[in-house]
Amino acid sequence: MNYTYRSLLAVLLAALLFTACDEHDENSLSAGADVADAPAVVSEAQAPALPPEPRETLVKGKVSSGNTAASILKQWLSPSEVYAFAGACTPVYDLTLIQVGNTWQVATLDEEFARFEYAIDSESYLEVSREGEDYTAVVKPIAYDVRTETVTGSIRTSLYGAMFDVGEKPELAVRIGNLMGWEIDFVHDLRVGDTFSVLVEKRYAGDRFKGYGKILAVAFTNQGVLHEAFRMEEPDGSGEYYAPDGRNLRHVFLKTPVAFTRISSGFSLRRYHPIQKRYKPHYGVDYAAPTGTPIYAIGSGTLKRVASNNSSGNHILITHGNGYESGYLHMSRFAKGMRTGKKVKQGDLIGYVGSTGLATGPHLCFRMKIHGKPVDPTKIDTPRASSIDKTRKDEFSRIMARYRPQLLDSIAKIAGGDQKAAGEATESKG
Repeated sequence: MNYTYRSLLAVLLAALLFTACDEHDENSLSAGADVADAPAVVSEAQAPALPPEPRETLVKGKVSSGNTAASILKQWLSPSEVYAFAGACTPVYDLTLIQVGNTWQVATLDEEFARFEYAIDSESYLEVSREGEDYTAVVKPIAYDVRTETVTGSIRTSLYGAMFDVGEKPELAVRIGNLMGWEIDFVHDLRVGDTFSVLVEKRYAGDRFKGYGKILAVAFTNQGVLHEAFRMEEPDGSGEYYAPDGRNLRHVFLKTPVAFTRISSGFSLRRYHPIQKRYKPHYGVDYAAPTGTPIYAIGSGTLKRVASNNSSGNHILITHGNGYESGYLHMSRFAKGMRTGKKVKQGDLIGYVGSTGLATGPHLCFRMKIHGKPVDPTKIDTPRASSIDKTRKDEFSRIMARYRPQLLDSIAKIAGGDQKAAGEATESKG
């Protein structure tokens, strides 16, 4: 019995053991399935950290008196690096020409020199960048937001005053005066009520006005006579202005080099000098104008002299070829970049009105010589540039058709407004 009992007990224990093993295996398989179906939970190895972005810093400034490229850059570049920098610039820009007052900026990456920019003028800037030990220099155009706008007004006192009345800069009056100076005498022939409309490009940096671009077209009614000018691009990239009949409005010389208020003294072989208190020839025309008024080259040529003395003060002489020479005396200062030997184009800014030397007040003494002989600048009849090429007349007609209606409509509106205002004033007086 004991044997039987022990045998039965052994069978029961074996059954229990096998049952436990089966349950364990089942649970193990089930758990394995769960792990396989679930997303793997793996301890991620830390990826290599990315280096931080280099920190860019901009340092801005203006060229001061006595500055050179080397003195500006010495904070960032060693003498040998400046030498390499200058070598890269040589093919595109002469660093000795940097001008007092022009802006510059240096960009650094983690305090290491990366890029230099210098504003050459209102049209372009120099950019020099470094990659390793190498420098690359390039002159780039300044990117402006260019908007074409119509400027319309009427004469109350002068063209200069009319521009001021409509919120424009004196530069626009000067440019219109130079453009149409041989068609209209802006000193003697303007009348109250004359009207004008100008289609001009304006340059903006954001919302800040940065200057005028091309004048595309002008309509000016003077004493009831309509004068028009339309710009046409030339093959060389320049622009010429033509009247509707194809006449070129440009002459070899500008009518006057400055926007003046009056002629304070004319050309004379015997004039009483107000300072020297004696009679002597006055080989020029004195144009009275406020100190700082811009002075422009009347024609293309080469600067023969840029100098100063006790008599003429700050003055410039320009040779124009064919025996012509022009002189500009008593300037308050020269424009940037003026130096003997420099070539200039008609209408280039060369200086500003002043009263240096023997002068009683601010004015420009303007002189001209032909083959060394002084002549009266107001009596020189210079030839007109060539009329429009016959092969381009259809192109010119399309340009006129694009701009003319807008200009004439603007003039008609302001003329109508002036007449209405005049009528209201008359009724008020009555």
